[in-house]
Amino acid sequence: MAYFTLEHVRAAIDYFSSNTHPALLSVLAMLRHGVPATNSDTDAVAFGSPIERKLMEDYFRPTGGPDEKPYFLVFGTGYGYSHWKDGNYPGRTLQVQRDKHDLFQKHPSDNKKWTLAKDVIAAIKQAPATDVVGQVPLLAGYFAAWLYRSESVNDLPSAISRFEDEFRLSIYGLVPEIFELTPPAELAAIPLSDTPIDPTQLLLLLQSYEPEKEETEEEAISDVTPSKAVGMVRMPAEAPGDWDVASTDLDDLCGLQGLKEAATRAVAALNAGMHVVFTGPPGSGKTQLAECICKKAGFPVWTVPATDQWTTFETIGGYFPIPDDEGNQDRLDFLPGAVVDSLEKGRCLIIDEINRADIDKAFGELFTLLSGNSVTLPYRRRGDDGKFRRVRLQVGTAVVTDVDADVVVAPDWWRLIGAMNDADKASLKRLSMAFVRRFAFIPVDLPGTSVYANLIRSEASGRKGQHMPALVEILVELFADRASGLGGLGLPLGPAFPITMIRHAESEWAQDDTRSLSSVLESALELYVLPQFQGRPDLHESALELLQSTLPDAGEELERHLAVWTGYIA
Repeated sequence: MAYFTLEHVRAAIDYFSSNTHPALLSVLAMLRHGVPATNSDTDAVAFGSPIERKLMEDYFRPTGGPDEKPYFLVFGTGYGYSHWKDGNYPGRTLQVQRDKHDLFQKHPSDNKKWTLAKDVIAAIKQAPATDVVGQVPLLAGYFAAWLYRSESVNDLPSAISRFEDEFRLSIYGLVPEIFELTPPAELAAIPLSDTPIDPTQLLLLLQSYEPEKEETEEEAISDVTPSKAVGMVRMPAEAPGDWDVASTDLDDLCGLQGLKEAATRAVAALNAGMHVVFTGPPGSGKTQLAECICKKAGFPVWTVPATDQWTTFETIGGYFPIPDDEGNQDRLDFLPGAVVDSLEKGRCLIIDEINRADIDKAFGELFTLLSGNSVTLPYRRRGDDGKFRRVRLQVGTAVVTDVDADVVVAPDWWRLIGAMNDADKASLKRLSMAFVRRFAFIPVDLPGTSVYANLIRSEASGRKGQHMPALVEILVELFADRASGLGGLGLPLGPAFPITMIRHAESEWAQDDTRSLSSVLESALELYVLPQFQGRPDLHESALELLQSTLPDAGEELERHLAVWTGYIA
């Protein structure tokens, strides 16, 4: 595949500014729509601003244009005001131009129906040289370079042929008197590229054609002194990494084992532009996996734990007393939350236990951002000049015309990665569908039984404690097989738990090597496993049976401690 380059587009815009008139957009829209060239009113067809706007939407809306004026009109000189146009441009300015020229024939009794003059060529040639379309013949190659700048082409002649067909030039008899199909030598000398034009570079090029000051068309007509500054191109920091991670790079997941399938799915989702939530049993390595993937992709991260007290203050930010420059007086100013702060620092954000937060209350306006759309927050922040500006989260490179905006750019590569324990679903906040549809949910299951058992034995290898081998086998029975032990109760726990218990046991035996296996095991279970039964009275009796079979010498104290967490009342 081949693509036009920025040089092709630059040549096209330069050509248009010297040889065309803005009304050419209406001409192209009519040709594309098949408006008949006739003197008969009965042949008139419906035509208006929606059809012109569709043409603008298809070919005149560069990625990252201003929200309020997303269309960039290349025809004409610009006449001292901005090339960026809003959606009302066809129904306002182009409507006036259609009414002024004999080329466009409006039905005498139905202003929604139009025809072109029967002799289109004569109507165009009889108009002033700079009016209606501009200097004829127009060179079709420049139109092809602009219109198909983002699409693959075989070569310049085939792109010109496409332009001829799409806009019915030969059908209307406009070749060669109005449109010349021979490739311009200037364009033909520029080689095509094997990659498409970068949207950011295109936006920067377009902004270079903007006047230093912008005035409305009404101001241009009335000679009112323009006062509104042209918008600036806001650009994110260059991506420090790349989500296109090779499968072989996932063979070693920072020491995690049995998680390559989850990692492969997550990388695919992240590379496709999605945010991700890892779900699975507690201790299965979800947060570590998220950090490892970001590390392999080359993106710095910031990891924060969510709580059920989270509001938008923790995620977006809010007003907070901040010392002045001398540090001797507090003043309220906007303090960024975790998401905004990670954007400004150029870090991906990992939120552990994400479903502990009340999602709707904590994320608020961020739903819009997570959907890939810019959002203006209901906060103002003090700038270096002392002025307060409204905080705007801008997705990707864009032209921002609002001089009252404090812009925080959300790079295209930025991702939010969450981790949640699926065992918490009975007691934690439900995830709203508005949140769910913005993420890919990646299951992180326990390792296979043999892999899990090897992880436990590997962790204990070389550790001190005379009862360590016996402890290891008990932990293998409790944790490694999902169909038995804790998994059989419906509360599978990941390798982080037995690994922590082994380290704890070594520490206890280092303090007192006379401690029995049962006392150390009971201690480790009470410290690390029993809290996982919090709010699960339905599991109390089966958990007690399992623990008593593992610790036959444990007394009523174990049952009482378990009931504290489960809330079980006999």
